[in-house]
Amino acid sequence: MPLSLSQRYEIVFLKLYLLGPKMSNKAISKYIGCEPKAVRYWLGRWQENEDLSNLRKTGRPRATSKKTDLKIVNIAKREQNITSSDISNVLKKEGVNIDPSTVRRRLRESGGTYGPPLKKPLTYRQTSRATTHLGSTTSTLQLGQRDLYR
Repeated sequence: MPLSLSQRYEIVFLKLYLLGPKMSNKAISKYIGCEPKAVRYWLGRWQENEDLSNLRKTGRPRATSKKTDLKIVNIAKREQNITSSDISNVLKKEGVNIDPSTVRRRLRESGGTYGPPLKKPLTYRQTSRATTHLGSTTSTLQLGQRDLYR
């Protein structure tokens, strides 16, 4: 469990303050209820720069700015059935090179949901061609009340 800011300053007071008790690291760790390693860490941080606040986490910076994130969300809201690849292509035309997976992540972060469509959209011309093609090659046999296709 991380130490609170007041506990960190208490460690410094108990060890380094002129009018303080000048306790050992082990005694401080028992008094505060933490590991001696944590006491050494916070004392070292204090001696480096006299700052005990939380440091910012380092890591890879975001690929998109807030403005670009807003553009992605607006494009998705404007057009109902647009894919992440389409949004990526629209942004590439504007000079912003973003991967479709990044677009999906930004849409999820903004509260939207992304997933593949539940059904393939029907294209009338393709289905009508397929059914006429099937109808012309099949022959019908009359067997009672049923029609069988071969």
